[in-house]
Amino acid sequence: MAQRRFPTRTSLLTAALLAPLAATSAAQSAPPHTTPVAATATATTTDHPAPWTDRVQIQSGPAGALKRMHAPDVALRIVTPDDSEALTPKGLALLFSGNEPDYFQRNNLPGSIIEGQASPAITLMPNVAKALVGGYFRYAPDALPAQTSTLRFSADTWALVHQGNTRKDPLYRLNHSSTIQQRRADGSLAEIISCNDSDDRATLGAWQADDYARLKSAAQKITMKCIDKLIKRIPAMYPRPLAAEDLSAYAGGAVPPARVRVFADFGRTTTLFTDASCRTDYRDRIDVKYNNAGDKGLLGIPSTEALRSKENQRFSALSYQEYEVPGGKPLIFEAAFDPKSGLYCKGTLSGQFVAKPGQDYEVEFEVADKMCRLHIRQVHADGSVTPQQARPTPTICEGTRAPVRIEPRQDMQVLLFTPGKLQIQDATQNSAPQQLSDDASANAALQQVLQQASSTPGTRLCIVTPGSTYSSPLRDALWNRVLESPQALPSLWLEAAAVTPSHSAAAGAQVDLAAAVTRCKAFPIKEFAAQ
Repeated sequence: MAQRRFPTRTSLLTAALLAPLAATSAAQSAPPHTTPVAATATATTTDHPAPWTDRVQIQSGPAGALKRMHAPDVALRIVTPDDSEALTPKGLALLFSGNEPDYFQRNNLPGSIIEGQASPAITLMPNVAKALVGGYFRYAPDALPAQTSTLRFSADTWALVHQGNTRKDPLYRLNHSSTIQQRRADGSLAEIISCNDSDDRATLGAWQADDYARLKSAAQKITMKCIDKLIKRIPAMYPRPLAAEDLSAYAGGAVPPARVRVFADFGRTTTLFTDASCRTDYRDRIDVKYNNAGDKGLLGIPSTEALRSKENQRFSALSYQEYEVPGGKPLIFEAAFDPKSGLYCKGTLSGQFVAKPGQDYEVEFEVADKMCRLHIRQVHADGSVTPQQARPTPTICEGTRAPVRIEPRQDMQVLLFTPGKLQIQDATQNSAPQQLSDDASANAALQQVLQQASSTPGTRLCIVTPGSTYSSPLRDALWNRVLESPQALPSLWLEAAAVTPSHSAAAGAQVDLAAAVTRCKAFPIKEFAAQ
């Protein structure tokens, strides 16, 4: 299944680079080598290495060793009918007689090596990539990474293999496979691009004529096809800084959260990363599956056509979840079939964008007409939607934060009101409590606490007040916020008399924070219902 491509400026970059790259590819000719070679210059400068070469090394070499009959094809391998003589008579019959010859076994015969005809992954692709990468960083100098990485071209198959069921069949098929691997500074794999071509056939004489002119032409076409894949992926491999939202208008740093509705379905998982610079540098991760998505109307995001359409589907249980996420921070969404489903999408469905404060979004993983699509939409107050532009998710991170997986989470914060003071304690950690003056000047600080709690699904609030009629600036602000976001802030409200021992409890009695935490932890999660 193919994936939907997110709108990017990649097509403009492709058009700008492919023409000179074609000329570069046509001019390349060099003997094969098997040791990695680092790029030292761009296509336009040779005397003074470009700065990007210090950060991005371009190498080539054979693919990793596999258990097969021959080594990776660094140079051309030709397999003729005579190459099967080492096989048993039974194997020979399987190869060259009957209606269903064993092409796989034939393709992997050792054959003869033509040292002067290198695999395009060894010389041609790396040299063209030098021009591409240098041109990209001239086009986007702000995309130059802070950490080093490697683009490695690995040669796997480069062979002319005799076809047909008899020795007399004169056609030879050109088989090619190679990969482009992006590796981080520590050598770990960040991205891999596969290039496979096996549909060009001609007689061996036609392949060898004029010093393998047909083979060299095919190598150039294969190179351009593979490099075109690299052009489409390079903005994700080396992304430009993501444009940030201007948050200066929000006083005291109290930035309104954004809200997002994520649809779920059987056998599929949509993953949300909050405050995410890339897949491994984020604040929270939420995996939304069919069995952990909630009921409709969780946060009050306006109903959309997609929601109404799913509600009207017969014999289908509607399932989705809504979350508050930090406003003005980047989000990443990824979608995939679960491993046990037996299905998969060709490529990765993933996109990144900055969530606008106070804005609503919805995300839908759709499969239709044998196509996988990840829809990200901005939801307006009247329920209308606008497609949200998202860029490819970066494959290498510059950040160093340790990621936090947040589902399942069962965090709880205890908020204890006493006259003139509010104490806030995380019940699952031994951190010092936060103390706020119970007046209007502390409202911004309280809202920050609530924003963090609501953007971490699974966090519940246990609120202890002196009595049922108690009123104060922060208590009333807290009550209003809980009413606005009942599912995001599941809470349990207690009076002091319910915390202190019954024989000493009295109306308006004060309790200490430790007693409040102990009492709140005794309540089962199901008691923290939406208010």
